[in-house]
Amino acid sequence: MRGSTVRAGWALMLTAAVFARPSRADTDDAVAAFKAGRYLEAAAEIQSVVDRTPGYSYGYFLLGHCLLKMQRTTEAELQFRRALSLDPQRAEYYQGLVLALNASGKWPVTIGVATQGLAHAQDGRMRQALLALRGYAWGGLRRWDLASQDLEEARRIHSEPWLLVLLGKARFESEEWAAAIPPLRQALQTAPDDPVVLRILAGSFLRLAADEDDAVRKRFDYLQAVGYALRLTSVVPNDLDSLHLVGRAALGAGRLDQAENVFRHVLSINPRQCYALANLGRTYMAAARWAEAEAYLRQASACAPRMTAVYESLGDLYLKVGKPQEAAAAFRRVEEIEPTHEGGEAREAIRVFDPR
Repeated sequence: MRGSTVRAGWALMLTAAVFARPSRADTDDAVAAFKAGRYLEAAAEIQSVVDRTPGYSYGYFLLGHCLLKMQRTTEAELQFRRALSLDPQRAEYYQGLVLALNASGKWPVTIGVATQGLAHAQDGRMRQALLALRGYAWGGLRRWDLASQDLEEARRIHSEPWLLVLLGKARFESEEWAAAIPPLRQALQTAPDDPVVLRILAGSFLRLAADEDDAVRKRFDYLQAVGYALRLTSVVPNDLDSLHLVGRAALGAGRLDQAENVFRHVLSINPRQCYALANLGRTYMAAARWAEAEAYLRQASACAPRMTAVYESLGDLYLKVGKPQEAAAAFRRVEEIEPTHEGGEAREAIRVFDPR
């Protein structure tokens, strides 16, 4: 996940690392070219310096950053490793190498190098940067629990919008819906139109509402999801997933007319949106429009034959309209798709009405 806020954060981190210490006189032109965005020129200048003085570790570090800016990550990695081989005590050299490894998606190596760098980092900002980069790499391995730990520790050192976005994302992926919301809301104060933040906030409130037992609180959370999803559609108006988020939240909040209109609109653009078919069917179930509900759920089952939620909804529908055999068949399909599916009602319906 790299929204505009996060990309800006990485860019600031990189620039801060490059100019963290004064350059030598023979690198002044290169640094000036780097600041002006003339990375090829800067790289050529630095290359000439390290050719003359091959023991100049900071020159390789600067060259690595120039190459990283040009998206030549493999070459950048080599230069950062050269810098570290000459001076393995410099935490910023580890940070440069971590940035290159991060850009290449080499998550396990990234984590190891960031951990080494942290052992040498005395400055708080350097520790924050290395922790954030290691947390991002943990996310690449989908170890969201460890990502959250590193990102929270980095936030305690210094809180920045890009870091708050990463922390909110990690908590969301860890299914800590309530904990994801505060950092994302704080990030939104700086970047109110960031689509990544708005999408995760809407998703967090959706899932929080689904787990909520209190009816008042559940409706409140669904309405919060509606609000953030609507803001998201104003930023990315042609994105069907964002429209679908509005419909899901409206359905949960009991705004059935709004949900129906949204799902129908999505299907008018793409009739093969399986989730929209299923949720339109569920919308009609909520309105007790059983025949229409069944028709759309059947379409959804043809569109996505292994979507268990469709058969669960069909099972519920058939129980409500007094068709126990059909309900049992639908619930049995759930068990066939997910044998370990925790559907007590489904198993009971199968046992009572279809004892095979």
